Amino acid sequence: MIKTIIKGAMAVAALLAVPQMASANVIEFDAKDANNKGSCSHGLWTGNYNSGCSRHYSMQDGSLFTVDEHNQTATFTGSAINNKGAVAQIDLSFGGFLETIDGTNFIYKAGGGPYNPGTDTPDIDFFTTGSGTITIDGRVFTLNPNDPFAGNTAVQIGPGANDKNKNFGASAWLNILDPYGHPLSKHWDFNLNLHERPGTPVPAPAGLGLMALGLAGLGVALRRRRREYRQN
Repeated sequence: MIKTIIKGAMAVAALLAVPQMASANVIEFDAKDANNKGSCSHGLWTGNYNSGCSRHYSMQDGSLFTVDEHNQTATFTGSAINNKGAVAQIDLSFGGFLETIDGTNFIYKAGGGPYNPGTDTPDIDFFTTGSGTITIDGRVFTLNPNDPFAGNTAVQIGPGANDKNKNFGASAWLNILDPYGHPLSKHWDFNLNLHERPGTPVPAPAGLGLMALGLAGLGVALRRRRREYRQN
């Protein structure tokens, strides 16, 4: 999905043979609970840190999952609250983009429906590296930068990728270090329904050499890319 924009921009540049700035395309999604049934609605689950519904943190307004198509990176930022009022501040970044996991050792979490890596159907994107922190009531937990995701998985984003339902979303199994740098024995999860914010994606200003033909071609790619990322 992300490569659609990059290939389109490269084709325009080759056609015009005019130096130009790279085009950045950032898409912002409101991050909501994908686990939203029952009394413990949540988008973040903290494994064996606390117990019962106290491990379930519900995403709050303003939480974002952002995809930077030019740099092929993503971020997950915001806050979530559990049933006891504990607040989790989330600040995670992801890289290592893959268009498909076909031919790799990564596996797909199929709780939201099946995925065919050979045909990339439905159209799912993956991020295989990660860093950042989740701070809960002043205690800083760190995503293990050397082994960020449990069970040969990755961050997955697309239709059904929240691992809970068929909605457009994202999910990951997170390997977490405690505030002292020790690995926790059980991974954490996030499971998100994603809703594209109005007004995104936002192209960066292009160079003066980008002529009308190039703008038109890139505009077609951008519109197609927005349709791919829009929730059904």
